[in-house]
Amino acid sequence: MSSELSESGAADNRTYSPLTLAYDWPKISRLLFLVACSCIGTIMNGFFVASFIVERSLRKVGNVFLACAGLADLIVTTVVMPTSAVVLLSGEWDVAPVCYFLHFLTESSTYSYSFLFLFVAAENYYRVCRTPEEYKKFVSMKVGVVVSLIFTLSFVTAGVGVYYELDYDYCSRLHYGNFYFRAITTVLFHGVPCLFTFIGLLIAFVRVQRRARKQVQYKRSQLFDRDFTSTTLNLGAYGLFALAWTPYLIVVHEFPGTSDAKFYHSAYIGLSRSIISSFLYAFMNRNFRRAYAHLFNYCCCKSTLSGSFASRHRRALEYRPATGDVRVHIMHQALNVNSPPRFYTVRETQEL
Repeated sequence: MSSELSESGAADNRTYSPLTLAYDWPKISRLLFLVACSCIGTIMNGFFVASFIVERSLRKVGNVFLACAGLADLIVTTVVMPTSAVVLLSGEWDVAPVCYFLHFLTESSTYSYSFLFLFVAAENYYRVCRTPEEYKKFVSMKVGVVVSLIFTLSFVTAGVGVYYELDYDYCSRLHYGNFYFRAITTVLFHGVPCLFTFIGLLIAFVRVQRRARKQVQYKRSQLFDRDFTSTTLNLGAYGLFALAWTPYLIVVHEFPGTSDAKFYHSAYIGLSRSIISSFLYAFMNRNFRRAYAHLFNYCCCKSTLSGSFASRHRRALEYRPATGDVRVHIMHQALNVNSPPRFYTVRETQEL
């Protein structure tokens, strides 16, 4: 028995599935692509979220919004992409309810990510451009309540748009939705957050550069490295988000009747962005690299529970017995005052 979307696709001569890509591509190629994207994205986004727990320098209240943005990406790589792979394997689950559910999750993730990064930019701005007292007031707000409201608003709006047919029909492409609903959601969840996010991050970036030019000590300090890296990374990550989803927004609002190839290609460009962001933070921030290394070592190379403790304190345990030897050596030199002076080589000095 063929699926509902497959029958409609055959009747309408559609060449693309909204879940499993082009029909004329080899099935094994599509499966490998979906499995690779879901596995890599899940691992990297999982490492990204876990980094805020295992790395002490990232364990701050202001980073909660960035960690939750990683959770929004994790929804796509952990649920949406693996489900598409399962649908492709089954051959019978390419049905409208499954497609609507994945469309709902993708919309919710996108809305949440956009709003969460608005608060990431605000945190960056307050930390760099405002006084410590103002920054303390910002991070002392009810972060958990704000994050819960963002996710609730995003999920409710996406559910209303998908299941009440107010949003664009991603699965069957039989209707364009309600114009006013699409315009309001685009402005509220994409336009306004995009504008203020870029403004906040650009102001913070310019402020860091200006302070570095005026204060030489600040430029040589670790504070400058942290401010510059976080501002640049956040600006690049959100710029990638906006760039990846711009083709889909243009197609939906300006060319809603375009071919399936252009429509679904633009959608998958936005979905693939969820895999790349975590790589940016790993490559450009040493705190994330250190956290990723710890997580990789724990997941893949750890054999016993006491291994991390032993490696962490190995140097202290190795040098502790040498304390008595050094004390005896110093006393021996003090007693032999008349002995000729000893000249230490560079090697002995480096080892000591």
